[in-house]
Amino acid sequence: MIKKTYKSKIDVGLPILIISGLIPSLVIGIREMDWVILVILGSSVAFSSYLFLNTDYSITDNNLNVRCGFMINKNILISAIRSVQKTDSMLNAPACSFTDRIEVLYNQSDSVVISPKEREEFIKELLKVNPNIQVKL
Repeated sequence: MIKKTYKSKIDVGLPILIISGLIPSLVIGIREMDWVILVILGSSVAFSSYLFLNTDYSITDNNLNVRCGFMINKNILISAIRSVQKTDSMLNAPACSFTDRIEVLYNQSDSVVISPKEREEFIKELLKVNPNIQVKL
C-alpha cells in the first residue's frame, strides 16, 4: 500500500484575518486583566493552528482521504471522482487557502473543496489511479 500525503496550502491572509479578528478582544483582555478572555483567545489561536497544521489530503491505493484535524475525515474512492476543477468558492471547506482551491466532484453530486500545496503533483497522482478524471484548471 503506497500512501502519498499532500499538506494544504496556507494563504498568509487566512491567519492574518483570524488574528486581526481577535485583536479587539485581546486588547480588552489585557487592559482589564481578564484571564477568561485571554484563555479563550489563546485556545482559539491554538485550535486554529492545530487545524492549519492538520489539514491534508492522502492518496492510498484507490482512496483519497481528506482530513482537517478531528473535524473532517472523509474517504473518497478515486474511481468515483468525475472531475477536478479550479474554484473561487469561499464556502467553508477543508482548505487553508483562499486563492488556490480546487473542487473535486465525485459520485453523482458530491464535492469537496481542497487546496493541496503541490496541486499539479496531487492531480497527477489522482490521474494515475483514475485517468478518466476531467481536469479543468
